Amino acid sequence: MKPPRAPARVWIDVLKKITPVLAECEANDVILFGSQAMSVYMERALASKDIDLIVPDITINALERLSNELTQTAEKRPTYDYLVSEYDGRRYPVGHIYLKHKSGFPFVLEFFQNFLGYKSMKLTPFLTFKEKWGLWLQVPSPEAIIGTRLAFRPPERITPFNASRLNRFIQKLGTVDWSEVNAFIDTFGLRTIVRENLAALSSKQISITGSSKITQQTPNHSPRPHRKPRPDS
Repeated sequence: MKPPRAPARVWIDVLKKITPVLAECEANDVILFGSQAMSVYMERALASKDIDLIVPDITINALERLSNELTQTAEKRPTYDYLVSEYDGRRYPVGHIYLKHKSGFPFVLEFFQNFLGYKSMKLTPFLTFKEKWGLWLQVPSPEAIIGTRLAFRPPERITPFNASRLNRFIQKLGTVDWSEVNAFIDTFGLRTIVRENLAALSSKQISITGSSKITQQTPNHSPRPHRKPRPDS
């Protein structure tokens, strides 16, 4: 049985606690990813079993300090690890902190050193800053989020649950620049896996709203810049 997803209030509290520690560790250019990035654009934040962050400067020392900080919110001191795997032959390091929150929910924090093996700077045209939950957060554009959610790898791919979440997200947005979704997919070489994922969903009689606009390759996309400066920059 999969662990239950923690209510938004739990992971938002954790995010608030780790943000200043990352700054103290000089872990700069942090990007909030995953369903938490979706929540930035939604009225009601989503429950989650983890927090996904891209942190190019994450170190063992930073993981140690973060674990120390999170001890006060945990049933016992969190454990952590740092693993280096590969994504399509590219180096793909990630640190994890395993937390049993005092609310009773198990929780994992994931600190990716890059995005799918590419330097995080490659994401720059698809990023923006948003103020949410009393924090100033760097997040992907809604279109980039859609691109990432369509590109989940096998064996799980896009589950019916995640497909339903993504459809709600697209419907809440109202307007989507599908040319930018295509640009994101092509920038990171995700078109094949996106097509395979959409086909797998179709075989289960599940569709993604607007996905007909990304099933044909349309080269030479140029994403509009989303990046907004911090107020103090």
